[in-house]
Amino acid sequence: MILELLKKVYRVSKALSVKSPATEDVRTHIMHQADRFRGEHQIDYETCIGCDACNKICPVSAITMKHLPFKKQNIVPEVNLGVCIFCGLCEDVCPTKPEKSIVLSGGRYDMLSGGWHEDQVNFWVHVDVPQEYIDSRLEAEEATRVKKELAKKKKDAERAMKDKEIIAPVTGAPDFSGENS
Repeated sequence: MILELLKKVYRVSKALSVKSPATEDVRTHIMHQADRFRGEHQIDYETCIGCDACNKICPVSAITMKHLPFKKQNIVPEVNLGVCIFCGLCEDVCPTKPEKSIVLSGGRYDMLSGGWHEDQVNFWVHVDVPQEYIDSRLEAEEATRVKKELAKKKKDAERAMKDKEIIAPVTGAPDFSGENS
């Protein structure tokens, strides 16, 4: 009987000495992360080729494509974290090498905590392309267009010169009729 009483006292004292994890405010502390936690998306707009594969493979349609003012590679993905199931298919299907353009970072576990319906804007991974990058890409596209235009004009001029040489009468041409032999 005394032994049972001592066992109960020991259990109660042990329970009182260990801090319960339920007493922590989970809104302000980062919870533990599972080893397989994939995390928030990171999108690299410079390496993205705008293939739209991530948008097509997403099983819950959490990815939309943002249009950029370029002629080529003019779309980049944006992810709605409120809808995303973090399956990683978008990362797997991304064709860019050696680095993927869309990656699940394995970062913050608390990225959705504290979010309410009025904070839906915070649930998106937006791609913020700097204006300097946009300007440099537009200048490069314009330079490429001008270069192609000049090459085409040069080629057309060479073709016109060649056509003139073919049409011009040839003087002093040999007589192949056989009458002068």
